[in-house]
Amino acid sequence: NQGGDATPAGGPNPRAINNYGQIVRWAPHDGDHTADTFDWDLFAVAGNPTVHDDAFGGSANINAGNMFNSPDGIAFGRTGLLWIQTDGKYDNADDFAGMGNNQMLVADPETGEIKRFMVGPRECEVTGIAWSVDHRTLFVGIQHPGELGGTSHFPQSGNTVPRSTVIAIQRDDCGIMG
Repeated sequence: NQGGDATPAGGPNPRAINNYGQIVRWAPHDGDHTADTFDWDLFAVAGNPTVHDDAFGGSANINAGNMFNSPDGIAFGRTGLLWIQTDGKYDNADDFAGMGNNQMLVADPETGEIKRFMVGPRECEVTGIAWSVDHRTLFVGIQHPGELGGTSHFPQSGNTVPRSTVIAIQRDDCGIMG
């Protein structure tokens, strides 16, 4: 993986050069939570299907509307949805063309469907997720926006220094978040 230890292809690492990352799903062997072994599969293999039509395009559940790289944080909400946060390349060039800023996606573990939920400001990492007690507010961490300097002034504007922050997200209808 990019910036990580060299890991040969095979097993949970599907590509010898793995710039995009993947999400490995573990399950207790035969559904027995007391078992000392587990089974696994690749829930999502991140990639860029707008640039590649091979293994670097990602798994079947990756498309131009939800492509991402470097899944870094994951959490399950109380409804069972999987929330995916990224900390990857955002230069929108070459293998990463069209990927945009780091983001948070939401996935259905049963169907494998993945949807983009939010996109962070320029040059940030989307990291950390928590819910209010009533699950009507979702808190998301935005770390080091504008880390390369000059492209972001989040969360303000003008010439302010960009700052890490936690944002609160609520639905317009005040319903449950995830």
